[in-house]
Amino acid sequence: MGAVFKKELWQYFHSMVGYVFLCIFLLLSGYYFSVGNLLSQNGDIKGFFSSMILVIMFLIPMLTMRSFSEERKMRTDQLLLASPAPLSRIVLGKFLAVLTVFSVGLAVTLTYIVILAAFGSFEFLIVFGNYFGTLIAAGAFIAVGMFLSALTENQVVAGVISYSTLLGLWLIGFVGSYIAKGPIHTLVTYLSLSNKFDEFAMGIFSMSSVVYYISITILFLFLTTRILEHRRWE
Repeated sequence: MGAVFKKELWQYFHSMVGYVFLCIFLLLSGYYFSVGNLLSQNGDIKGFFSSMILVIMFLIPMLTMRSFSEERKMRTDQLLLASPAPLSRIVLGKFLAVLTVFSVGLAVTLTYIVILAAFGSFEFLIVFGNYFGTLIAAGAFIAVGMFLSALTENQVVAGVISYSTLLGLWLIGFVGSYIAKGPIHTLVTYLSLSNKFDEFAMGIFSMSSVVYYISITILFLFLTTRILEHRRWE
């Protein structure tokens, strides 16, 4: 797992994908913080994360779309499939590499919190809830993106489908508000990525939301592993 992690992390910055991701991420985060907090003299960080989670949803596929589709296209996936290492560790190594690249960008935004704290606006639970919620939500986004990348050898297709899927799971919560109370409403509400994140944004530590995001992550990492195992025995 460690070797895969190092290899993937090196490739992200060797191919400029990591740099492009971080540049776009930091430019957009700087814009939202400047407009939503500094210029408007607003000390509430919740609006910043509400805007950034949609940006993150759009940018994550940029990192995940090459996870397996590029290797499949270049036929280097045969080396992975022939490796004696368990495929679950290979998948986990790739997952942690993407999560690390994302975490670098997220860590830089801590400077925004320092700026707000300097002006006397700092609520620990709100800040912690938003960062923790963003991190585990991103983990779920990454797992979904990696799974879809394993289904095709076309990076663009993997990226577009990943974004469409994540956006659909995010917007399904708004659709649920127009559905009458009942089993379908309950199911739609549970599947919604946005409903779970809103609790963290308010500083509410909900174990059900934590379990939801972690379950999504584990499920799609497991499905990705199963796809690779099926391909290994083809």
